Amino acid sequence: MASILRSSKFVRYIAGFARNVVLNTPREFDGNLVNTTQCLCGAVPRSFTSQIPAQHDQNLEHSLRRIDQDVRKVGRISRRDIEDVLEEIRNTRSATSSQSLLVIRCCGNLVPEELPEIRTKLVQEIWSTLNKLNVPMDISHYNALLRVYLENEHPFSPTEFLADLESKGIEPNRVTYQRLIARYCQDGDIEGATKILEYMREKQLPVNENVFNALIVGHSQTGDMDSAQGILGVMTQAGLEPSADTYTTLLCGYGKKGDIEAINKIFEECQSKEIYLLDKDYLDVIYALATNGNIEHIPSILSKVRRAMGYNQDAINLILRLINKGQEDAGFLVLETIVRSTNSDGVITPVGNFFIKQLVKANRPVERIIELCNKLEKNEMYSRALLLAAETSLELGNDNLAYPLLTELSKRDISIRQHYFWPLIVSKASDPTGQGIIDVLLQMNSFNITPNMETLREYVIPNLKGTSSDILAKLRYANVSLGVSGACLVHSLLQKHEIEEAAIISSQVNAYYNPDLIRRPLTAAFYITKDLASYIKVVRNVYENLDRLATARREEDLENLPSVDKHEVVGSFVLDLTTNPREFLENIENVLKGLIEQGLSISTTVAERLQDKLGGKMTEEISSMLGKLTSGDLTPVPITRKPPSYIPSHQMNTEQLERLVHNLDAKNQDTKGLKRQLLTLYYREKNLEKVEAVLAELENNDFVYSPGLYAQLADLYAHHDNEEKSLYYYEKLKESQGQDFIMDESKTLTVAQMLVRLGKFDEAIKIIENTPRDNKQEERNFNYYSQVWRFLNSLAEEGRVEDVNTLFDTLVKKEFMEVNNILLGPLIKVHLVKKELDKALDKFEWCVNQFKATPWKNELACQLIQAEDAERLQKLTDLSTSVHGEINSLYDLVFAFVECGRVRQARKILETPGLQNRPQRINTRCERYRQEGLVKPLEGLKDATKDLDHINRNDIYYQLLLSYIKQEEVEKALGLWTQMQEEDLLPTDEFLIALGNFLHNQGAAVPFKIPVDSTPKSVEKPNIQLFRRKLKAGDIEGALEFYRHNDSNFTITDSSLLIEKLIQNDRIREATKITLQLLDKNVIPLNRVFKFLLNKLANAGDLDSLSIIDSKVSQDVKKNISFDNRVCHANLIAGKAQQYLSKLEQEIDNAKEEDIKAIEEKFPRGNDTKAEEIWSKFLKEAPRIMFQRIVHAARDTKDEQLIKKLIDHLKISNVTEGAIGNAYSCLLDVLVAKDNYEEIPVVFETALKDVGLSHINRTAIVRVQEVYTKLNKPFNHQIPPKNVKNMSSTSTTSSSEEEARKT
Repeated sequence: MASILRSSKFVRYIAGFARNVVLNTPREFDGNLVNTTQCLCGAVPRSFTSQIPAQHDQNLEHSLRRIDQDVRKVGRISRRDIEDVLEEIRNTRSATSSQSLLVIRCCGNLVPEELPEIRTKLVQEIWSTLNKLNVPMDISHYNALLRVYLENEHPFSPTEFLADLESKGIEPNRVTYQRLIARYCQDGDIEGATKILEYMREKQLPVNENVFNALIVGHSQTGDMDSAQGILGVMTQAGLEPSADTYTTLLCGYGKKGDIEAINKIFEECQSKEIYLLDKDYLDVIYALATNGNIEHIPSILSKVRRAMGYNQDAINLILRLINKGQEDAGFLVLETIVRSTNSDGVITPVGNFFIKQLVKANRPVERIIELCNKLEKNEMYSRALLLAAETSLELGNDNLAYPLLTELSKRDISIRQHYFWPLIVSKASDPTGQGIIDVLLQMNSFNITPNMETLREYVIPNLKGTSSDILAKLRYANVSLGVSGACLVHSLLQKHEIEEAAIISSQVNAYYNPDLIRRPLTAAFYITKDLASYIKVVRNVYENLDRLATARREEDLENLPSVDKHEVVGSFVLDLTTNPREFLENIENVLKGLIEQGLSISTTVAERLQDKLGGKMTEEISSMLGKLTSGDLTPVPITRKPPSYIPSHQMNTEQLERLVHNLDAKNQDTKGLKRQLLTLYYREKNLEKVEAVLAELENNDFVYSPGLYAQLADLYAHHDNEEKSLYYYEKLKESQGQDFIMDESKTLTVAQMLVRLGKFDEAIKIIENTPRDNKQEERNFNYYSQVWRFLNSLAEEGRVEDVNTLFDTLVKKEFMEVNNILLGPLIKVHLVKKELDKALDKFEWCVNQFKATPWKNELACQLIQAEDAERLQKLTDLSTSVHGEINSLYDLVFAFVECGRVRQARKILETPGLQNRPQRINTRCERYRQEGLVKPLEGLKDATKDLDHINRNDIYYQLLLSYIKQEEVEKALGLWTQMQEEDLLPTDEFLIALGNFLHNQGAAVPFKIPVDSTPKSVEKPNIQLFRRKLKAGDIEGALEFYRHNDSNFTITDSSLLIEKLIQNDRIREATKITLQLLDKNVIPLNRVFKFLLNKLANAGDLDSLSIIDSKVSQDVKKNISFDNRVCHANLIAGKAQQYLSKLEQEIDNAKEEDIKAIEEKFPRGNDTKAEEIWSKFLKEAPRIMFQRIVHAARDTKDEQLIKKLIDHLKISNVTEGAIGNAYSCLLDVLVAKDNYEEIPVVFETALKDVGLSHINRTAIVRVQEVYTKLNKPFNHQIPPKNVKNMSSTSTTSSSEEEARKT
């Protein structure tokens, strides 16, 4: 069959329709088709986006534009990029014909990191999706599919393909036939190709260079290189001149055979015919040589490569494909030719990151990976190659590679850390038996790593299936202690709101349950389930096991775990309940009762904070319970599950001590001391009957009363309003102490309160005045201040103005209390109870003047509003302003008007010119109204803010909607949507989703399309820790997806770390997008990250992005990040240096005096006269001068005169010695590079005199030492130690930091 193509008959056949031949441009897009199927990816459209008309879907268009930019910049895209576009198409359920065409095109050699089989599967998935969505497709789509099949070397039947087209009524065109010919030729089927040629002749379709190139491939596949060579003559006879593509195709054919002589001969022929081959063409030949076992000829081909602009990216694409073909040795040869840049300190940048990752991704043998990693490190190409290989294998969940690589690391004394195994655990989550995860844990043990609680809590338990007992058993098999696994399991159960099961496990397993971790999920689970018994049970079990902290420290090796105060821990659980104000108010009383029943206590600090949270909702009962909880009188009730153990008598509760006394009495042993302890317990319980019974027993045994017991009895009888006995023991206390008489102030107040209740106010005051306080007592606790407040409040509620003031003055005078906002409240309340607004305001003014406090301000304001007393209300506001400031006081007044139904007055305040917007105050108040079920104030606030453009009313509407939904007010809820339309207010998706779902559930018609809820279902509130864990684990996609839905909830550090990770993964577009979003909010990323991004943009010559950033940052920020330096560098990279310099020169020539300072920041180098003028006038006295570009230029061009001139200028400036030392380091490097050995010692000694050894770069010093050795001169200087970085899976020093240090 080959002879047919050499025959004159074939020539006549070609010539017969030569008039239809289409002449190609040398590098037309399809012109390189055959080469791409054999060698490397072909040329791509110069701009995908230029082929797309304006689209309605901005997201899809943006994704396609980003892909286009990546293709133009580096010649490749990632599989993830294509999957993102496919997901966009699925979400919108539509795509234009052009968009679908571009997505199909992307699945070939533009994704070199993936195996051809994966790429083919991806394009078939895209094709299926487009068909399901009924996207209109024509012959161009089928041709694009053919191209992808060819690039991926996917076997398919051309005849079946044509039949499929015919069945769908789609007419093939010449491109279709050309690619079908290429398919036959890929398999060396010349006969099949001839049949297609006959089809083309019958249909009078033209033939172009692609057909001839395909025929060359076909002959090459069969090994008939004579026929392949003969095609060149046939082309000439047909009126076509062989192009560089044709010769490259022929070279690839000889490359398959390893015929280096023929290859060199063709090179000579091309040179004689002035046909110039590109670097990419040479790389195509290398691919053909390597994939056919002819690697020995690769160096001679590489010697011809010019390494022109763009070579590095072409080489990387080739290396990726070679590795996929198992030709990593050939890839390494190409890797060594990649052009490497030099850092500012003269160190060559590393290369090989992508090489190592692809080795792992292609699942190459671990021995080969280790061998090549060693080679990279030995050749100083990439210092942490093996660590990166291990990291990549872990991220991909490839345990077959990961474990041997980790073993190799451990042999090098590199510590294997806990978090290395997290990706492996996650990768085994789909195993329903959980054995895969257990195997990972067992492997951790083999590396002497015990899974810690974070590993178990965040990664292991959430991914194990089965009951709690099953999970504990599996973890036990993995050598995890029961205590650690139990603590983690309880945390996991609470996160799933399974509070009852968590209570059971915490009761069965003795473990240290970390309160800081348990607290928030416990609160959430309690509020959702309303299971009070389980909540109290968990709190009690946490409390009971706090003593196991020492054990937890040993098991977790966490010496930094703080010591704990049990009362503080219990209080922290109660305090956490306040995060939901409404639920807190509904449940706090029952929770406090439950804690008291368990005998648990809380600290005074916590009680005070709870009181502040309750504010006006504080009741006598809650105050009393808080008093009990802080009194220190409660003793935890015994837990029956605990085995019997000896408890000291002073730690026993009442029941235990009673039992002990009874047993000892039965044995006729002395129990006097124990009964005294029992007496104290009864006193704390205020159990008068049992106190009297024990006293009677003690008195029969010659018991002597102590002063402390007299005080307790006086307090106890006062509590029970027994005036006679209370005062009797009070007098006995005075007698027993004589001149040293003192009494605990709490007990004094109890006696005084008794007298007040019995109508003896004056006697009560005398008791307070005449009873000396015990100054040695501990700091007053919440229980005491609660007692003082209840004392004052009881008088205030009865309207006893004079008595309240007398008591208050007496308590202050005798130092029984320290004044605060809470204790001042009854002074105002007493007047409001009697409707004495003028006196209430006078007392309020006294409080402001005396104590800078504003007690009962809101209640007083509301009553003044109801009384329409504008004058006094203004006075109240003025007084508040003196304490809280004008803005806060005006907003408080707005809320008071709204709560009183005075919307018009509230609106007037909001319309005040110059009133600063406080959206957080409005949003917080709205949420509080909604949680407390206060619909009227919400409606009032909605009306008060109407048409006020400076106030974002979406939250008001949303909170009001939620209130209507809770009350099942369908008409009112729907009316909000209508009202928003009337006010031209755009509802948020959140609003429409909530309203739509509510209407649907109520069986009402939904008059709008409910938006798709894109918020992750498992996320009610943004869990920042989850985002941070994803970043830490290297899950960039997960972190980015989480960020997109919650970007307003992250700190600057969180956003900056995400930007940094994206940059490190070469996802510059996404990093830039997030940065621009931050800048739009007037938020600047962390400096080192911002500089890292700007370096990347500058190195890519991305002037468009830099221009946008330029418009969004201030001049001060630009100075801080050396912005203009990077713009200058970007212009150099983009080939626009001349235009940039001309523009700056024009600016400086036309500048006014005041503009020079700003322009100097932009101006780079050149024009000595003007430079000296600028230097003398503006830079000489500056504390900071940006000269790194001069250093780079001098080093790159070996221009010693330039760097010497810089040093001379820096010496007479105000810059630091470190800056001058940097310049000297550059000069030394230049002299070394030029082998100017005689001058190096002179310059080095001068540098030592000027700046000292510590300010010269270490690398420069090392090079100088080598020169001294060559000159046989003694080098009497100590070289500074090299900085050694700790190695981890994610490197302790980010690349962004390294980049930042270069500036």
